[in-house]
Amino acid sequence: MHASAKLLSIELARGVAAIIVVLYHAARHLDRNVGFVDGRQLFQFGHAGVDFFFVISGFIILFVHGGDLGRPERIGHYAARRFTRIYPIYWVILVLTVALAARSVLPSPLEVAWAAALLPTRGEPMVGVAWTLQHEIVFYGVFAVLILNLRAGVVLLGLWLGLIAHGFLSAGPRGMAAVFVSAYNLEFFFGMGAAWWLRRHEVARPGAVLALGLSVFALFAGAEVLGHVDGYASWARLAYGLPSALIILGLVEMERGGRIRVPVRLLWLGRASYSIYLFHLTGIGMAYKLWVVAGLMALTPAWTGYGVISAAGIGGGIVVSWLVEYPLMRWTRRLLDRR
Repeated sequence: MHASAKLLSIELARGVAAIIVVLYHAARHLDRNVGFVDGRQLFQFGHAGVDFFFVISGFIILFVHGGDLGRPERIGHYAARRFTRIYPIYWVILVLTVALAARSVLPSPLEVAWAAALLPTRGEPMVGVAWTLQHEIVFYGVFAVLILNLRAGVVLLGLWLGLIAHGFLSAGPRGMAAVFVSAYNLEFFFGMGAAWWLRRHEVARPGAVLALGLSVFALFAGAEVLGHVDGYASWARLAYGLPSALIILGLVEMERGGRIRVPVRLLWLGRASYSIYLFHLTGIGMAYKLWVVAGLMALTPAWTGYGVISAAGIGGGIVVSWLVEYPLMRWTRRLLDRR
């Protein structure tokens, strides 16, 4: 399989990761408002969908752009693809966030511009889920150096890994600097490691590798649900990130060996994963308010309400993906291509 070929298993895996995050946030939202302790605890591990996302991101960038390393003439293509993938639809949710904030305290133009650029922030970003995108932008910047100058990029990558390791072993800096040295950044390296291996080698017994990755991930998820481990701790990035890399190794090798086939009907879920991630909190909040206003929350079991707001978070993201994200991305790419 050529590195530029579409990996359907990874596309679907992104959708699964997005759903896990939605289930996590929906349970917390319901517990915070009406009490949903059992559901919140059951889906406590759902934040690990972010860990899976980061590993997938590291994998995709190197797997797809590995041939661009040390070729500065490719930086324009790389930058355009990353820009159009991340920013246009993010700016849509940012505008909605600012519009809603206008009812209370309107952010300053500088704050909006800073948020629009996805630069690191000292506290919570204007768009809550954008903290993960700040990590993505840092990673994209480091990878861009690898394209511009391979030797300098490798040195920078090594320095970055050293800083992350230092932050991992110590308290680490706080504020904006924390984005650069967070343990979450290790997961980009795990993904790149999987991509490096798959670009050069085959994976022996990929089914066993996949099963091992799923088992270890599920083991730590279960331990977190039972309250035995702190899934937010820095070391948990290893606990969720490393098995995520094993899952990717197994999935990709099995797909390119023709051992698994991904149902085409499920691929829309992966395609919509970014919009689901960006807009699911909005969908959850709107569905909850409508459910309460209609008086149904008091008349139905909590699990019914949970199903409704979870479906709204996922379905809303899918609609946004179809109607806004991809049309906007295609239009932006045509505009950049003409220039």
